[in-house]
Amino acid sequence: MVSNPKPFKFGYLPEVDGHKIYYAQYGNPTGTPIIVCHGGPGDESKPKHVNLYDLSKYHLITFDQRGCGNSLPLGEIKSNSTQDLVSDMERLRTHLKINKWYVGGGSWGSTLALAYAESFSLAVKGLLLSSIFLARPSDEAWSFSRPGGITQLFPDLWQSRLEFFTKFASNPIDAPRDILKIIASGNEQEIKEVVAGVLNWEGNLMSSQSDISIVEPNDVTDSEISGVKVFLTYEQNNFFLKDNQLIKNVKTIKDIPTIIVHGRYDVLCTMDNAWELHKNIPNSELVVLPSSNHHLTADGNIARKYAFSYFLSKQSL
Repeated sequence: MVSNPKPFKFGYLPEVDGHKIYYAQYGNPTGTPIIVCHGGPGDESKPKHVNLYDLSKYHLITFDQRGCGNSLPLGEIKSNSTQDLVSDMERLRTHLKINKWYVGGGSWGSTLALAYAESFSLAVKGLLLSSIFLARPSDEAWSFSRPGGITQLFPDLWQSRLEFFTKFASNPIDAPRDILKIIASGNEQEIKEVVAGVLNWEGNLMSSQSDISIVEPNDVTDSEISGVKVFLTYEQNNFFLKDNQLIKNVKTIKDIPTIIVHGRYDVLCTMDNAWELHKNIPNSELVVLPSSNHHLTADGNIARKYAFSYFLSKQSL
């Protein structure tokens, strides 16, 4: 069992826009720096994000995005956009006096890593990405709001989702707006019920290795409420990106060494995300995990760790 690493230093960036961003540093303080972006939007940094790397060689930096984890205030959605997060990352690089770093992330973390690299390409030594999410309107429609996509694999769960929305006089397309209103003004039971409804959809799309599991409203935590608020805010605003923005701007990072690891059977973020990115970055390597879903299988996790290690070792030659 992998132990949870302890940071050698942690703290907060100076407050900006009412947000205090928590960050932590792990591994070798004099090693090559790597910043890792967590998923979501609305999740938080976890030990598994740094366990992908050799902590005796690398200086790992994690941070909790606005409204997430240990950042303050928890669940705050004002002044909380992709562009704000990109700005926070650059402030963190300057704060830590890092010249250039590797940037990594999986799922939404890969989206944010790409957005940062396209804004500050000169600060990026390389990209270490997995479970790619390009946040195109078609990606959101496939996974969250339109029949005919992932709904064909989960018709039973989709039916429950439609019944949930009907109960709250909403529908899959308007749900982000409607549920955010309930979270803002509903009573405690209503808030927990709508948050459970959101969790019971996305939470079951991660892996084919387990059966459907249902979160009961009374089990919903304050952290989950905050996470759903942040997620729905981003979904409602097209993740604060223009249509296909990451691919349209990819020329700014075409020379940055990039490794892309993706599960072939990732149904939440389908493999065409990774394929499209790989085709548009000449200096990229694509590693396809033959049996992994969005949550990588055990052998998929090992393969990703090895692929990242091998990629980094080649960059240092």
